[in-house]
Amino acid sequence: MSIFELIYKVKDIMTNGFIKINKNETIKSALNKMIGFYRDEVIIVDDDGKMIGIFTMKDAAEIKNKKISLEDSVMKYAVKNVLTIDCDSSARFARDMMIEKHIGRLPVIENGEIKGIITNNNFRDTFYLKMDELFKLQNDIFDNLHEGVCMCNERGIVKYWNKASERVYGVKVKDILNRYIGDFFPNAMLLQVLKTEKRIDNVFHEPVRGKFVVLSAFPIYNSKKELIAVVSTDRDMTDAVNLTKQLEDERKKVEFLESAYKSELSSKYNFSSIIGKNKKIIDAISIAQKVAPTSTSVLITGKSGTGKEVFAKAIHRASKRIGNFVAINCSAIPVNLFESELFGYVEGAFTGAIRKGKIGKFELANKGTLFLDEIGDMPMEMQAKLLRVLQDGVISRLGSEKPIVTDTRIISATNKNLTELIAENKFREDLFYRLAVVQIKLPPLKDRKEDVKDLANLFFRQVSKEEGIEINNIDERIYKNLINYKWDGNIRELKNVIQRMVVLSNNGRITIESIPEYIRSENVKDYNYNDENEYDLEKIIENAERKTIESVMKMVNGNKNRAAKILNIKRSTLYYKLNKFKL
Repeated sequence: MSIFELIYKVKDIMTNGFIKINKNETIKSALNKMIGFYRDEVIIVDDDGKMIGIFTMKDAAEIKNKKISLEDSVMKYAVKNVLTIDCDSSARFARDMMIEKHIGRLPVIENGEIKGIITNNNFRDTFYLKMDELFKLQNDIFDNLHEGVCMCNERGIVKYWNKASERVYGVKVKDILNRYIGDFFPNAMLLQVLKTEKRIDNVFHEPVRGKFVVLSAFPIYNSKKELIAVVSTDRDMTDAVNLTKQLEDERKKVEFLESAYKSELSSKYNFSSIIGKNKKIIDAISIAQKVAPTSTSVLITGKSGTGKEVFAKAIHRASKRIGNFVAINCSAIPVNLFESELFGYVEGAFTGAIRKGKIGKFELANKGTLFLDEIGDMPMEMQAKLLRVLQDGVISRLGSEKPIVTDTRIISATNKNLTELIAENKFREDLFYRLAVVQIKLPPLKDRKEDVKDLANLFFRQVSKEEGIEINNIDERIYKNLINYKWDGNIRELKNVIQRMVVLSNNGRITIESIPEYIRSENVKDYNYNDENEYDLEKIIENAERKTIESVMKMVNGNKNRAAKILNIKRSTLYYKLNKFKL
């Protein structure tokens, strides 16, 4: 519907000064009244005042040619099946009806009573006046829009420039009107549309240095399909862009400070292989750093994949012990081989023994560190033998009674609750106290959200180097997905995912599509958001806002104008939030 149709009704342009005559009047009486009141028609009504016909000067001329008596009843020669229209119909509809039906007048009826009449003269006399009113109305509308509106003719000459455009660009209408748009904006998108005759929608553009807008432009054609103008609308995004840049600068400053802090931390504690800003990790590093130079036994607890062996190696490196770091997984050794693996054996000790015998892990770790991983899976009978070694520091190879003195530091680790195993008589309490002189508990990765990005980057570098695959571009959005995932497999799972992404990368690019689908799925993101901190009101509101915007954008197939209306927010606000949430 056009503005003309919306604003102007039949009642705005109809003539109230029509002539009514009774059905019983003569032709002569009708003519005299038309001549006397300078009208081309009379409305014929019945005794109740209801219109029943129209008699016009054209009808009178035809009667004269036929030599009919002027004393005859006017009703006999009147047009009886008269088309009518109501007061609230649009003026445009009335005009179209008159053209289509080839009629010169249209009575206006309300509740069965005639209120006026529309003739061709009405349109001729009121058209220019109404058009002036319409142009003023349109100017008022455009001047109160938040968006800048510019219209150029087919040669790029500015023919309209609203007040919002003055505010956005600081160019007054008196200075730019009837001037070539390219003189003010050399890279104006209007010029591109003039050249290609193709519309553009919601393009991020910088018309002049430092001024950012979201711009749409479209061509206008006349009835002959000839291009006659181009119109653009510009939404000022400069403040939002500048705010985004400021936030990015602040983010870089924070990252720099975090990097400096991490470097200082690594240098101070000598745990450069451990990535972490999380308080629990920092506390664990602090404890490990203090205990590292001693011979004290350390028990490291935490779920599988949390980095227990990495911590054990770091403690060993910081201990300055000259021997080897030797690791053994207690859950992977058959029960009947446990003793031989730990203490070694001599030739002929048992069937299948290596001819020259074999050195055990304790001897390999002499002057160094023996790491007993998954200590909770060690058989009870082996626990007693281990306890004896820890008490006196002497071992004997299987099949030999010769004592061997070792100086081996024990670091053990488990993902099980040893206190519960003790209560169930599955782990020796005295061994527990021997192993857990110092305990270090490592948090799961889901409680270390702030460390995920740094760990991911570390693994990107490591895997890239190991696989000989150069990675030169990483989509920032992948970090949000990685941070929001639950990571049941902890750091080990993260490294496996990173390895998959690297080996399946294309042209050195890690994109959002590189992330496995199960990590990107919506339900996983929702789960982890609540899991991270279910009572953080600000984050809950932000998450709900992100989800709502994402849902509406999908519903309207990316139409930002429609989305803004549905969300009941300004389009500039929508653009800011889309950029904020990287949607």
